[in-house]
Amino acid sequence: MANEMRYVFKVTDVPLIQSPDGTMRDSVMITEDTCGSDQYTAGLFWVRPGTHGHSDMHPAQDEVYYIIQGRGVLHLEGEEHRMEAGDVVFVPMGHEHSVSNDGDEVLSLFWAIGAGWSTVPEIRDELSTWPEIKPGSSW
Repeated sequence: MANEMRYVFKVTDVPLIQSPDGTMRDSVMITEDTCGSDQYTAGLFWVRPGTHGHSDMHPAQDEVYYIIQGRGVLHLEGEEHRMEAGDVVFVPMGHEHSVSNDGDEVLSLFWAIGAGWSTVPEIRDELSTWPEIKPGSSW
């Protein structure tokens, strides 16, 4: 995809990856390689029903979510914050966070970080360990 710049993305335009424990999926859509963005990184993220994703922290980047579908809990520095479809969520830089899905449907969200993909090696390194899966794969 590095040779083809995109400005409108479909979920099938980039690889779909899944966490090794099978609880989360991610599609990193907005990067320097995909569209030339050096100020933002963004994508789509899914959490399987009845699961809790692992903790994460971005030392130098705030993160924003828009909850597309489902409901769950944002765990932020030990506090729980309910979230559901239609909510916008702010995760401050340097705050440990995770997401759990306590609903019956997949929790789907759009995420964005105000930093270029090349400047977030901790995220790139982690996601590079997630295997690519076929879109539409069952959990």
